[in-house]
Amino acid sequence: MLRNQRLITVPLDQNQLRERNRALSVLLQLSNYLSTRTNLEDLLGGALELVMEQLGVNAGRLYMAAPDEDCYHLVVHRGLSPEGLETVPAGVGFTSKAARTRSFLAMRVEDLDDTDRVALLSSKGFKLVICLPLITRDQVIGVMNLSAEDIIPLEMASIDLVMVMGNLVATTAESVLQAQALSEQARQMAEQKEAVQFFAYTACHDMKSPATGVHGLARMLAQRAGHNLDEKGRAIITQIEKAAQRIEDLAQEVNAYIRVKEAPLNLSEVSLKEVLDEVAGEMAERLEKQGVVLELPAEEVVLKVDQGALVRAVTNLVDNALKYGGPGLSKVRVLHRQDEGFHVLQVSDDGVGVTEDLVEKCFTLFKRADTSQGTEGTGLGLAIVREIARRHGGKAWLETSQPKGACFCFSLSRDLPLNSTKS
Repeated sequence: MLRNQRLITVPLDQNQLRERNRALSVLLQLSNYLSTRTNLEDLLGGALELVMEQLGVNAGRLYMAAPDEDCYHLVVHRGLSPEGLETVPAGVGFTSKAARTRSFLAMRVEDLDDTDRVALLSSKGFKLVICLPLITRDQVIGVMNLSAEDIIPLEMASIDLVMVMGNLVATTAESVLQAQALSEQARQMAEQKEAVQFFAYTACHDMKSPATGVHGLARMLAQRAGHNLDEKGRAIITQIEKAAQRIEDLAQEVNAYIRVKEAPLNLSEVSLKEVLDEVAGEMAERLEKQGVVLELPAEEVVLKVDQGALVRAVTNLVDNALKYGGPGLSKVRVLHRQDEGFHVLQVSDDGVGVTEDLVEKCFTLFKRADTSQGTEGTGLGLAIVREIARRHGGKAWLETSQPKGACFCFSLSRDLPLNSTKS
């Protein structure tokens, strides 16, 4: 066609297409209709009308398969009362034959095998019935039944066209059903998530209150009657106090983890120096008690972050170093650098370091090193850091190139918009 022409221009005009190729025009019309529908009943109703118009029939019914019930259920109908036609059993009858053979079927009403169906359709004035299976991905998901008051001519071109139309309808209907199923799953998951969150908050609150009471009672017992107990009795009281304190800490950390995971981020421009000074102030007493120096970066940097979350992340990493750095720990160092699109914060120490088996697992919930036995902790501190980094578009990791001690890092995206939430 292009042999003697430099350019061929054919505008997509539906009226012109109808004049040139009516069948393709009908398919385009159906495709445009299906692409705008997300409600199954609305989609099937409009599609049924287009097929009826194409074949020139008076009435139609569209059934969807119900495999669990071994039948087909009426979803939409046009041009007749559906009374007595609401359900079609699978395996018998004209409709089931069309589905079973995956074939377009047309037959005079008077020639149907089902005498009851003949009487019913005849009483409604119909002389011709047509069954069109709706097939997608080699599965019959429904059947379109059409009825005419007169015997109409059926050409092969028309039959081929409505079979393709049936395939388009089936494919779109399946997509809508899948979308509805996904939407329902999402709704159920949201409900479950809310229920789990409510349970976690409630359980932690209910757990913390008696633990606080036990802690206070054990301390009171030690103060009032400790002098009457032997060494073993006083040791038991101490163990009770520690156990109660651990339950309190765990409840507090679980609530903290839920908050950093679920609460909206309050993003603003934050001075890194102010954040680190706040952390240093909170940790000053422990640092002095353990004889550890905290080194902070001197440069002034402004980050777009949730300030409370950033304070929490850095505090957790410094706390982690103080808890697990060992007796030789003397220095904890915080560094900042910028990579492509990210702020990276690094908290390193000169302590005992992290064993190889924990390199990939240390940010896992409730995961603690075997060497941490006897050291207070909940196993949630690093998991909270990882979650804060994730919600800021970054990640958390353990740097393994440091020859001594441990070096934990987390990144924060530099592209987060202010005053937004990110989940």
